[in-house]
Amino acid sequence: MDNYYTMDFGIEKAKTTTKQKIARSRIVIRNHKKVLRSTDQLKIVMANSIASRWRDLSGESDWKDLLHPLDLDLRRYIIHYGERCGAVGDLFNDTKASRGFGHSLYPADEFFSRAGLEIGNPFKYSVTNFFYAASDIVQSAWFGYVAVTTDDGKAVLGRRDILVAWRGTMTDSESINDVQFFPTSASELFGEDNDPQVHSGFLSLYTGRSSNSPYSQTSARDQVREAVRKLVDKYQDEDISITVTGYSLGAALATLSAMDIVASGYNKPTGNSEKSCMVTTFTYAGPRVGNEGFKKVFEGLSDLHLLRITNSTDIVPKIPILFGIYTHVGEELEIDTTKSDYLKSNADAHNLDVYLHGVAGVQETNGDFTLEVDHDIALINKHLDGLKDDYKIPPEWWNNENFKNMVQMDDGHWKLVDNAYVPDPPSA
Repeated sequence: MDNYYTMDFGIEKAKTTTKQKIARSRIVIRNHKKVLRSTDQLKIVMANSIASRWRDLSGESDWKDLLHPLDLDLRRYIIHYGERCGAVGDLFNDTKASRGFGHSLYPADEFFSRAGLEIGNPFKYSVTNFFYAASDIVQSAWFGYVAVTTDDGKAVLGRRDILVAWRGTMTDSESINDVQFFPTSASELFGEDNDPQVHSGFLSLYTGRSSNSPYSQTSARDQVREAVRKLVDKYQDEDISITVTGYSLGAALATLSAMDIVASGYNKPTGNSEKSCMVTTFTYAGPRVGNEGFKKVFEGLSDLHLLRITNSTDIVPKIPILFGIYTHVGEELEIDTTKSDYLKSNADAHNLDVYLHGVAGVQETNGDFTLEVDHDIALINKHLDGLKDDYKIPPEWWNNENFKNMVQMDDGHWKLVDNAYVPDPPSA
């Protein structure tokens, strides 16, 4: 689908000068830091807003009156879940010569700290399971994780959140699988009613297994559902939610996964079919998954809500195009990152960090772009050369080694600590 951070699309030229934009960004960030000087203060703000509004932010009313204009807390919420699925791609071992190829670079207990999601971040989770996927085409590989909020995270988010995160395309075999777009029956997941048909490549990856791999003896579907069931049972006496998030290929798999969790009753404690929890899906840059029958199945599932985040110049949400067979499900938030004066004209419209930058600054009233939340612009250049050079952030700095001298500060932002040798000028 994307080899995670590829595909370049044309971006319109910025309307504001770069110097003006740099000055404006510094003012915005400085003002935010005056109000939110420490992580503890940020936690207080989050606890007073997101914790009390989590049901609305998770789509209990399908985000009515929250999308147009985009609610400030919902911006933070969408960015939060986008970062959680992006972490899977960030920490995927894609070195083919490595014995760890296709796995996470780090163990579960180090995962969020290694992903840069601990420092200055009030949303605290603990990874409980990694899960793997395989098919007849795709070699077994790590595709994501299941996590649950810690007690501190629960206080900020207002409930015990069970999180399932799916990554995008990373390997050659996955790219081949992405174009297996002819529809196939999804009755195994959703029954015969409405004749649900889905993208055959997505379904095979979700339900496939590999006898040749110890990591894919069971399907990704079964691994995720069992991990979720254990957590639902464990925390059934608390207020809980299930949030499923995914990027690109992972968005398609997250859609299948969330629907499957609800359709098969895995959002209910074992032996208590009357007590269900809400399941919410946030997808980013996701393709279409199924036909009209699939959409009818989605619309018939209670306790399920889905918000698709799309970028206007990203082609992936517009595919597959196959005689009108495929359609989207859920609600849509469309952003337009061509409005951002921070980005170079060739910045990748499909890149996840570009997406999250767009969520931070999208406007509706005047069509302008203004950062409404303090989302670090340095993240744009993690895997790209997409940020204008004036900001002095090295391109493609996320290499899991020295990060090209990018250092994470106490507030969670990344800064270039340039200790490069510069000789004294020659004497006169």
